[in-house]
Amino acid sequence: MTDVIARLARELIVSSQAMNPLSPLRAPETLSLLAQAAALGGAGGFRVDGAAVARLLKAASPLPVIGIVKDERKGFDNYITTSLEDVANLLDAGVEIVAIQATEGTRPGPSFAALARAVHARGGVVMADIATGAEAVLAVAQGADIVATTMVGHTRQTQGAHRPPLDLVAELLDLKVPVFVEGGVWTPEHVRESFAAGAHAVVCGSAITAPDIITSRLVAAIPG
Repeated sequence: MTDVIARLARELIVSSQAMNPLSPLRAPETLSLLAQAAALGGAGGFRVDGAAVARLLKAASPLPVIGIVKDERKGFDNYITTSLEDVANLLDAGVEIVAIQATEGTRPGPSFAALARAVHARGGVVMADIATGAEAVLAVAQGADIVATTMVGHTRQTQGAHRPPLDLVAELLDLKVPVFVEGGVWTPEHVRESFAAGAHAVVCGSAITAPDIITSRLVAAIPG
């Protein structure tokens, strides 16, 4: 368990996901190729959505994979890796780390603690996707091996929060588990500042693997 965490120290982890449901890049084969291309630039690991993508990537690359499964059902606040079946499928696909949402609110399945136990029972590492310091404290008490700032700005209580949330990183360092900065990482300065704040690793997605979002940011700069 500690080996994979050590491997990711001071690494850039690339999240290869198609956020737009209309994106033509949603095929698992394409998302795996995007991640592999990022490895050529020095990525130290990956974060992917779904066992199908993870399985392809693990067959093609020796780098560690953080796996998630999104289940965005109406009426529930937590949607990242919410079932024991999700956990099993990701671990069967070979992921070393399973990320589980650990924010306040309703869940469509077992508790974070129950999901964390299932990951540990299979020898996996648990990443808690949190939005606040209080959520991180609870997640660590319930089995998180890593905390990540993934959900900052995506929950009701953190809407409008600055990202990347470097002020939160300093607060999380007291937890004595590695802190991964994720969310809002767009520039080399963000990466540098994240590590300066104490991050163990940095996760970057849209700035690398989402051409639709990258394009929209550039188009928005066209003078009216």
